[in-house]
Amino acid sequence: MVIGNPSGVEEERQRLSYEVAVYREQLRLLQREMERITLTLLDLKNAERTASNLKDGQSLVPIGGGAFLNSDINSHTLLVPVGAGYLVQMGREEAARELARRIESTEKALHRLEEEFGGISGKLNSIGTKLGTLQSEMALNKRVEENIGEDYL
Repeated sequence: MVIGNPSGVEEERQRLSYEVAVYREQLRLLQREMERITLTLLDLKNAERTASNLKDGQSLVPIGGGAFLNSDINSHTLLVPVGAGYLVQMGREEAARELARRIESTEKALHRLEEEFGGISGKLNSIGTKLGTLQSEMALNKRVEENIGEDYL
């Protein structure tokens, strides 16, 4: 039970409340980043699967708005993005290796974010427990003070 300096107890409650708000915001941002990376990972896996299963011949290529274009597929080379809007032409096997490398590094990044999310969640739970205990003690102290005040009336 915390009996003593009420302003110190209130300052501690405010500090813990602030920390809870900060950790919740960090979790929200991490969650959004994990969702973005998960979508990137799905996109990479789909690209790898498509590159591995490509065959020469006719295909429909989506051009937007639900419209498609008939196209002849040359599955010997692929264009792979390398950043800043640039594409590099690669052989099918080289492109598959590059996509596999990107998948691996994306999975590692997602794993690191999940670990960080778990660590922050643990801190948030710990602080939440402390804050709950402190608030309960403050409410109890308030009732005790009210009862003491009533005894002197």
